[in-house]
Amino acid sequence: MRSSKVDVPLIEFLKRIYLGAYDVTRRDTDDIVFFSVEEELPYNAFYLDFGPLNIGLLYRFAVLLHNVLNDDKNQGKGLVLYSSTDPKHRANTACLLCCYMILIQNWAPHQVLQPIAQINPPLQPFRDAGYSSADYEITIQDIVYAMWRAKERGMIDLTTFDLEEYEQYERVDEGDFNVISKDFIAFASPQQSKRGGINEPFQKVLDYFVDHNVQLVVRLNSHLYDAKEFTKRNIKHIDMIFDDGTCPTLEYVQKFIGAAECIINKGGKIAVHCKAGLGRTGCLIGAHLIYTHGFTANECIAYMRMIRPGMVVGPQQHWLYLHQDDFRTWRHTMIVDNRPDEFIGGLYPLCSYDDYKQRLKEAKRKERLQLQQQMTSPYAPDSSVINTPIRRRKISGALASKIQTVVPMESPGQPRKYIEESDEDEDIEEVDMANNSDEEGDENTMQDIIQSSPARYGSATPNRKESSDWRVLRSISTNSATGQPVHVIQKTTKINETLSSPPGASPTNMLKVSKTRSKARIASGNTPTHRVHSGGIRKVSGKKL
Repeated sequence: MRSSKVDVPLIEFLKRIYLGAYDVTRRDTDDIVFFSVEEELPYNAFYLDFGPLNIGLLYRFAVLLHNVLNDDKNQGKGLVLYSSTDPKHRANTACLLCCYMILIQNWAPHQVLQPIAQINPPLQPFRDAGYSSADYEITIQDIVYAMWRAKERGMIDLTTFDLEEYEQYERVDEGDFNVISKDFIAFASPQQSKRGGINEPFQKVLDYFVDHNVQLVVRLNSHLYDAKEFTKRNIKHIDMIFDDGTCPTLEYVQKFIGAAECIINKGGKIAVHCKAGLGRTGCLIGAHLIYTHGFTANECIAYMRMIRPGMVVGPQQHWLYLHQDDFRTWRHTMIVDNRPDEFIGGLYPLCSYDDYKQRLKEAKRKERLQLQQQMTSPYAPDSSVINTPIRRRKISGALASKIQTVVPMESPGQPRKYIEESDEDEDIEEVDMANNSDEEGDENTMQDIIQSSPARYGSATPNRKESSDWRVLRSISTNSATGQPVHVIQKTTKINETLSSPPGASPTNMLKVSKTRSKARIASGNTPTHRVHSGGIRKVSGKKL
C-alpha cells in the first residue's frame, strides 16, 4: 500500500476490535494485531458498482475474523480491521464489520451504527450496476437494517448457510442463480440452441429446480428456450414479458404477487428470470418482499444485492421507492382472488378486498333470488317430497294425557314487546296440529295457516265478528268454570266453542272432546261457525310410549 494521504482515526466496536484505514501495510505489535481482507475478498463489479460484498464473502469474512481472534498468539491483543483509504474499499470493509455485528454478535441496528455515525471522512454510499452517474444510493445504514430485518424474519442464518452451494450456482457455467429467500430464486435466462439441445448450465438449473420443489417459473424476457423443458418436469411456466430496463405496471405486480401466493400456499418455490436476472427480476421479487416482510425500498434493494449483487438497476430503484407504500398497504387491503386469470396460467391474482366482499354479497343475493323464484314457480317441486315425511300414528287417550303433562308450565319464550290491548282482545296462541290418523279414508290434513294475533307485529286486532276468514284454534289447558286443568284430550273431529265467562270478561274458548266423528258444527252466540278438519295432537315428546 502507498503512504497514507488521509488520516482516518481508529473506531472502536468492541474492546478488542477496531476499524481503521491505512495506505501502507501495517505490522503487528505486542499489543495490536492488524488484519485486512481487501485483497482476499474483492468485489467483482459489473460496471460502475462497487458493493456491498455478497453473503458468501460475508461468511468468509466471519470465518477469517474468528480464526484471528482465536489464535493463541493473539490472545489479549487488540485487533484492527483496516483497509486502504480509498472510499470504496473503506465502505466495503466497514459494511462487512457492521453486518458481522448484526448477524453473529446479535447487535441492534442503532448499536452498530453508533460507532460510525461521526466518522470523518464519511463512508461512501453504494450505487447500482449502471453506466452513467448514480442518481440513487444505498447507504450502510440501509444494509444494516436490511440484514437485521432479514435475520428477524428468518431469511438469513449464517450458522446454517451453505457456502459451497452458494458459490457453485452463482457461477455462469453452473446455472447463474441465487436463492433470494425460502420462496424465491433469481436466475439468468437459460439459452437453448435451435436444435433443442440442453447445455450444461441449463441442465444444472433443471436438476436443481426439480430437487428443490420449484413449482413455478416466471419469464420476463424474450424467448431464449423452450418452456416445455420445464412443463414436462411438472414445473408450471408463465410469461410476464416487459421491456428490458423498464418497470412493470401495478397490474402486473398484482398478478405476480397473487400467482406467487398460490404457489407459496402449496409449499412450493417460484423462480423468476429476465435476461440477466437482475433488473426486471429484482422489481417483481422486491415488490413481493416488501409486500410480505415490510421492507423499505432501500432495505429491499440492499438485501437483494447482498444475496445477488447488481439487482435492481437505474429507474427501477426509483420505481420501488415510489410504490413501497402501495406494496405494504396491499397486505391489508387486497386478497387473492377466487377467479383464475389465464394471463398467469390459471392462477389467481390479487384483487381489492372491498371488491371481493361486494362480489360475494352480489353472488349471494343472486342465489337467494334464484331460490325464491324456484319456490314461487308453479313448476317447483312439492316440498313434501323434498322434506322428510312425518311419521303417522294414532294418538290414544293415555298418550294424549301424557302429552299435556310433559311440559308442566308454559315456557316464557323470547321477550317481545306487544301493543297494549283492551280486555276484550287477547293474544291468540298458535297450536301446531297435524293429521296423525291412520284410519282408512281419512285423507284430510290441516291446510289452513293458523295466524297469530296481528298485535304481535304492531297492527290492530281485526274484528272477529266482521271477518269471515278469521280462523282461530286455541288450546285451553284449564276449565274456565271449575278452574281445574284438563289432563285428557281424546281424538276428535269437532270442536265446540263455549262462552262461560262472567259478564264483562273476555270470552274464553274451551275444547270439548268427543270420540264421535259426526259432522256437527260449532255454534255459540255470535261466533262464526268453522269447519275443522280431522286431526289429532302431534307427538312432541320424541319418546315412544
